[in-house]
Amino acid sequence: MTESTAVENLLFWCSKRGFWIDPRIQVIAGPCGVAVISRDISIPADSTLVRIPRESVLSVKSSSITDLIPPHSYGRGAQLSLALALSVELVIGATSPFFLYLQSLPRDLPSIPLFWACGANQPSLSEYGPPTEWLNGTEASKMLFDPGDNDTSLVDEIGQYFHQVARSVYAKVFESSPEMIPTLRGFYHAYALVSSRSFLVDSYHGLAMVPIADAFNHAQENHVHLESDFDVCPECGSLQRCVHDDTGDHIPRSTTISDEADDFYDMVSNLAIPPNSEVFNTYGETLSNTELLVQYGFILDGNDNDHLTWTFDELAQFSENHFSASSASWTWNSIGGLAYFKDLLRSINSLPWDHISESELVHLDRSHGFSLNGDAVISHSLWLYFALLVCLRNGSSIRPSDQSRDNSVILLEETLQFQLTLEQEEDLVPPPLPDDDRRRASPYSSVILELARLLVSLCRTRSARTGRAGVEMAELGDVLDRLPNDMTPTKMAISLALTERSLLDSCMSAWESIADCLGQA
Repeated sequence: MTESTAVENLLFWCSKRGFWIDPRIQVIAGPCGVAVISRDISIPADSTLVRIPRESVLSVKSSSITDLIPPHSYGRGAQLSLALALSVELVIGATSPFFLYLQSLPRDLPSIPLFWACGANQPSLSEYGPPTEWLNGTEASKMLFDPGDNDTSLVDEIGQYFHQVARSVYAKVFESSPEMIPTLRGFYHAYALVSSRSFLVDSYHGLAMVPIADAFNHAQENHVHLESDFDVCPECGSLQRCVHDDTGDHIPRSTTISDEADDFYDMVSNLAIPPNSEVFNTYGETLSNTELLVQYGFILDGNDNDHLTWTFDELAQFSENHFSASSASWTWNSIGGLAYFKDLLRSINSLPWDHISESELVHLDRSHGFSLNGDAVISHSLWLYFALLVCLRNGSSIRPSDQSRDNSVILLEETLQFQLTLEQEEDLVPPPLPDDDRRRASPYSSVILELARLLVSLCRTRSARTGRAGVEMAELGDVLDRLPNDMTPTKMAISLALTERSLLDSCMSAWESIADCLGQA
């Protein structure tokens, strides 16, 4: 079946199911699958462009096997449950009520890193190796392979769900026709479709595949968004009061009969749309290239949302390695113990830290924890980690004997103020101080100097393990230029590694300037 035929069948199915599509837009077969374009007329903001019947979305609740799937309301569990439902609908083919819609979905395994090891859409050239090698040490590698909150990586979690949950469901559904049971690759395909195309629509359907809404491709400057009334009855999907409200739970829904619009999800324009142009939705306004690559299989040129992160355990291991190398006697117990340090840091980190906004080297970030943003500026959490660590290690020469939080806060505030004064000097010379303050300035200068050297070492260590082993940063650009155009996964992996190394190098350069200045003072 051609892509254009698949789109024709999709639109036929939508017409039968009661969809409404504004005649000013057109659903077409694009170079990367289905897309939406405007016709030769501009469309103002606040225009409803598509109305999607609630009963036409594919969710666990609307699937053919709803009674067999363990329920999950959100998160990875919801993705896996929907993938299980979708995998069955794909296999049963024409007997599925969603058949013509499903035919419009990509039939090849989507090219997201999770499946690069399967050879999805990736030519093989031995001189470059598999694309996953170029993701070593990157944020994408952490998302895919590092244990999460449940001590299981994404790759392992999907595999475990398939073997422990999906296969038992398949055995019941296809008891009389076991040859139809989806393979692990088939489940991967369904999971990739869910990861890249699903929407959280309301408290009844939860995560769902939404026909036509998923035809709009992604852009950060998006034209449209999906609107829905989320607060429906989680038992029956009613938008009005219903028999399930007798439980006593407060559900803020109308007591009046809704109008026809309540039976639909709407795609509404939030910007004016020029004529004869593609119409874009957004998969998330704050998504980094790592998140776009892992979930959707593409990256953007120059994504302002890019950032690098470290966990507390990673920082603790780095610190232990760093200090142990210079002092065999150093242990966490020498500063009160790792648990004490972690609790103290958590308490201090929760404070406002308003003066951070005056810094060009540190920014206030409550979202990403220990991180480096797209401007190569470290988060306040990362600054506090090393500043507190250095202050505690310097002992009584820099702090009172009382190790209370209040005294630590005062000490960190004074250290930060010293750094801010230093940053304001055009040539990064040590800030001038009255003679009677020079003695007090010296300890703060030493704290900033050691903090700067630690940050440089942290970035250098991470940069050295980012990308394919043995390939220096200077080589990455050359390799990227030599790659054949059809090696898209490898190109994206190298681009990601190159971006992350560039951010690390920029951060190193900034803090090396601080260290050089103070080292000569």
